[in-house]
Amino acid sequence: MASDTSLDLLTPVHRLSVDRYLRMGAAGMYGEAARIELIDGVVVELAPIGAQHVAAVMWLTRAIGRQLDDGHMLSVQSPIVLHSERSVPEPDLSIVSLTRDDARIPERPLLTIEVSASSLRYDRRTKARLYAASGLEEYWIVNLAASAVEVHRDPAGDLWQQRSVHRAGETIRALALPELAVDLAELFAFVARYPGGD
Repeated sequence: MASDTSLDLLTPVHRLSVDRYLRMGAAGMYGEAARIELIDGVVVELAPIGAQHVAAVMWLTRAIGRQLDDGHMLSVQSPIVLHSERSVPEPDLSIVSLTRDDARIPERPLLTIEVSASSLRYDRRTKARLYAASGLEEYWIVNLAASAVEVHRDPAGDLWQQRSVHRAGETIRALALPELAVDLAELFAFVARYPGGD
């Protein structure tokens, strides 16, 4: 999978496996305060989270979480393992089906959501290609600067065949869970109460 980062200009780059990355994290090698994720074998440091980002994640956590049944769980800023891509991204939210193996990090979310302002290009390009190439069913980007949600569906290779933009006044639903509804007017009205960006 092609990468959009400047890391490809550096040679050599030692890319980590998922297992090694997880072992290093368990050993405390990244530090407790580090906000990082593994993308195509490279450890990427994440940008600090701003007030509107926090507000959007809080609202979505409450709104989505209370609509899920006992067979699904909302995972918040937690890792998902994409073994084929040597990646362990940490999306802002993901909906996963509960399994009997509670200790396993989720691999195939039904819905993956990133909240972004300063990270918009990264979420639109690097993350979007990663999630499509991994065969995830649906990917939403909550674009704080535009007060819009970009919905990506129908992955083919590392691209999405369907992309739509939704704004306040619309309600969007997840493909895998059509009973789950997100009212964008309520989401962005809540976010607007908080100053600052991502």
